[in-house]
Amino acid sequence: MERIKTYIKDLDKALNGGIPKDNLILVSGSAGSGKTTLAMQFLFGGASNESKPAMLFTLNEQEIKITENFRQFKFYDEQLIKSNKIVFVDIREIIPHTSDNKAAFYSEQVLNMFYEQIDAYKPERIVIDSITAICNRLDDPANIRKFLFDLSNMLLIRKCTALILSEVEPNNRKYSNFGIEEFICDGIIFLSHVDKNNRLKKTLQIVKMRGTMHSEEQFFLSLEEDGVHLMKLNW
Repeated sequence: MERIKTYIKDLDKALNGGIPKDNLILVSGSAGSGKTTLAMQFLFGGASNESKPAMLFTLNEQEIKITENFRQFKFYDEQLIKSNKIVFVDIREIIPHTSDNKAAFYSEQVLNMFYEQIDAYKPERIVIDSITAICNRLDDPANIRKFLFDLSNMLLIRKCTALILSEVEPNNRKYSNFGIEEFICDGIIFLSHVDKNNRLKKTLQIVKMRGTMHSEEQFFLSLEEDGVHLMKLNW
């Protein structure tokens, strides 16, 4: 099986070598659980070590804020952005935020934007931050389901391995807000917090990963200068 490394050493080991190529992975967790840092290390690691570019679609933060937040990490390399090895696409700049946008029209706009940007740069790895923010603009489960199916098919046809970030409430074993994403995605990586000695500690667990054996352990997750580290839970 061909795999895509996350370039997070501990996570690749837990995944038995990496994410199966062309898979769509849901990275789910509450605010501050480490989702975006994990996703950015996945992008920068790929752009640094592989020939094809990587792409971030964001509805949450502007490029300048993202770059400010990640300069502290060793995996960050501004030259990769300047040379278009990492391409940031701010969905808000392409899709007008108007109250009269019908859900079906909005869905079509977003998908067309994905088609155009992916066909222009031909990335192998993609991050969408976040699928929750996009789907909040769609007004019912049928529209959300169709959008996610269309997005999944488009990424598969274009041979992209993608992480889509899902924002969920804390202290709730829930992987998405709409109950659809986890069934469409090939894998789920769940990030959370636990209370240890009156301190909140980040955790990570691979809930599912189609096509490969993987660890089912829950790990402590720490954010160090060189990125994400996982450690076995020792209570």
